[in-house]
Amino acid sequence: MLNAQLKTLSTMMYKQEVINFYNARTNYDNDVTRNRAVALFDYTTLFPGQQVLDVATGTGNIALEAAKKVGTRGSVIGIDIATELLKIAQQKIQAENLSNVQLIEVDAEAYQPESNEFDAIYCSFAIVLFPNIPKVLKNWYRFLKEGGFIAFTCSSEDSYLALSILEACAKHGVTLPNLHKPLGTPERIQQLLTQANFTQIEIHPRQLGTYLSLETAQSRWNGQFWLHTDNPLRELKSEKISQIKASYDDEIATLETEQGVWHEELIYYVVARKE
Repeated sequence: MLNAQLKTLSTMMYKQEVINFYNARTNYDNDVTRNRAVALFDYTTLFPGQQVLDVATGTGNIALEAAKKVGTRGSVIGIDIATELLKIAQQKIQAENLSNVQLIEVDAEAYQPESNEFDAIYCSFAIVLFPNIPKVLKNWYRFLKEGGFIAFTCSSEDSYLALSILEACAKHGVTLPNLHKPLGTPERIQQLLTQANFTQIEIHPRQLGTYLSLETAQSRWNGQFWLHTDNPLRELKSEKISQIKASYDDEIATLETEQGVWHEELIYYVVARKE
């Protein structure tokens, strides 16, 4: 009983961290974030009259594009837990005079529409934030109509200098779980989707990485921030955090080349269907 209560408390703390993090990103919208999100439409096709769910809609980039594609006979529901981002999305909907988009502030794991309701479910760069990915995928399967599809993006497990962060923590006896590991390889993506009964699975990799200056690469992590339900860094004293941060900076320095430090950002654009 105690372990279950602690797990629930940890999950609640984590979700509040996610809310706070994204509510603070009111400058989230730019050409880069929008283009990498709507690139999901390079691999999927929507038709007029269809019903679409956009999970973790954020500022609505996917939802707005989908609304234009399904037209006034179709509809789009965008869900998110970040109030401030939903406010931005609503402003964009009003600016474009779209009447077929509904925004709902709700936890994606708590959202329970009717079964077989949607023709398509999108989730841009957020699926790894859900504590129970297999459960979410099973829910999405149930929400879809037969012949419908899901489309989401995730990152390789060594993107965003994650392995250097994990290595720095390990040097100080801290085991840090990798947020991107569950969906961090095509094999794991395939396995999770197959277990959730999806078929016709497509995985399209895109390399969006770039070289950073040493100072920029070192500044990408402050030694403490880590979005994961099981984040041991929350419990550490500032002195320990400083030591880990110093090890991270040293680790990054070893990666420097004449071009800078390579910042991996390998994105998987994934599509799967319900037969």
